[in-house]
Amino acid sequence: MKKSIFFVVTLFFCGHVLGQDSYLFGNDLYSGINAAGISPTHIFLNPNPWEVNLLAEDVFVQNDYGYISSQHILGLPGSTIKTASIPKNVTGTNTPNVFDYYNKDFSTYHFSSDLYGPSFSIRTNIKDRKYAFGFFSRLRTQSSTINADNYIRFDNQGILEPEKYEMQPLKLSFMNWAELGFNFATKIFPYADKHWIIGGNIKYENGLDGVLISEKSLELRRTTATDSSGIGKKIISAHDFDIDASYATNYNFSTKRYEPKRAGTGFGIDFGLTMLDQDDDADEYDTKLSFNILDFGYVNFTGENHNFTGSAIQLTDNPAFENKKFDDPQKILQTLSDEVYGDPHQSLRGTEFKIGLPTSIHVNFSKNVGTNKFVNANWIQRVPVFENSLRRSNIFNISYTVQKPVIGYGISSSLYEYRDVQFGGYFRVGPLILGSENLLPMLFSQKKLHSADFYFALKLYPFWDNEMKRHRRRKCNCD
Repeated sequence: MKKSIFFVVTLFFCGHVLGQDSYLFGNDLYSGINAAGISPTHIFLNPNPWEVNLLAEDVFVQNDYGYISSQHILGLPGSTIKTASIPKNVTGTNTPNVFDYYNKDFSTYHFSSDLYGPSFSIRTNIKDRKYAFGFFSRLRTQSSTINADNYIRFDNQGILEPEKYEMQPLKLSFMNWAELGFNFATKIFPYADKHWIIGGNIKYENGLDGVLISEKSLELRRTTATDSSGIGKKIISAHDFDIDASYATNYNFSTKRYEPKRAGTGFGIDFGLTMLDQDDDADEYDTKLSFNILDFGYVNFTGENHNFTGSAIQLTDNPAFENKKFDDPQKILQTLSDEVYGDPHQSLRGTEFKIGLPTSIHVNFSKNVGTNKFVNANWIQRVPVFENSLRRSNIFNISYTVQKPVIGYGISSSLYEYRDVQFGGYFRVGPLILGSENLLPMLFSQKKLHSADFYFALKLYPFWDNEMKRHRRRKCNCD
């Protein structure tokens, strides 16, 4: 069986979607509007009266399906990567720069990208009350498979597939969408001992691409067919399957161009509540505790809905599938429909579907341990609300940061999905921010390179200024 067929079966029939955010830089008070997505009250704490984000990008990838041997991220450009071959004795264990496979029973893959476009925040007083307002634009992409049955592991190892193999029922959700958000925050309970800050985001969602796959049942069988010359040939077929598939995309597969237009619309909200323990005459808080509900909402797409229910379909040695490129979802679905029902259009059931945003709870605690020095803890837990919701990563993160007007830096340790430990760091100087939540694979050669994370930002803000300088410039009204 060809791996491309198995990859289509595994990737399109199984999975969930997760998300990733820059929690380390998000602890920095000067991150401002860049942290609004995980802490809506954060702009209220920004020491600067205004800020403008020009561009910011966070890219994250992690998987336990395959790896590149003896490499690091910065070493990939210009390197020639080979694919593992058991007949040629080329594997990741004996050769560098080889893409090899973990061959686990279940595989996880995750990619996310969060691109901040022009965004800003300001602080102002209205009737002697302090407010913070902001606007942000984001392009968000999330895609992954979690604990997907890794049927390809047999072919990867040159092992004969089982005669019968039942795939576990799983779902896949993918979304690429643009987001415009209005951020606000202000202080409440003015006479309380602590400082209480409430904030939120109101977001308009413009769906660009979306995919929903629900595999309720699927059994793969291996048989042997003998041709006229007496040579046996392995046949893989799917049996007793019930699969729903929906998609919408802006990619034109005929012209090979991406043509952005509205494929779906929706709305989302974030809510945040922060408690500060800070003396009125102190420059910095002693402790901060923040509770946030993120990404409550969904996007309604207009595209295609398909259902495939049948008792048997041959996957290998099938002229309908052999020597064809499965790069057009409509052609894939119509081909499957023709094989299952004898009609390329019979599987089409409708045009509307909904994908929920990656709803989650985020709790942040920060403790001042010295002038401009903080120890921080972030815990984020996904709580999908809708049936077809994206899944954000479960993360526990601790960090140490130094936060000054001109410069900031920090180190962190994260527990990704409560099992994989990652170490990160960031550096902020003037308008430039560089960082990674998973720093080691960026700089140092890994025996099995399978993950990466990197983010950067360019911002404008009065980093040459501070509260003391602004206080000294104020006119004195004394007699």
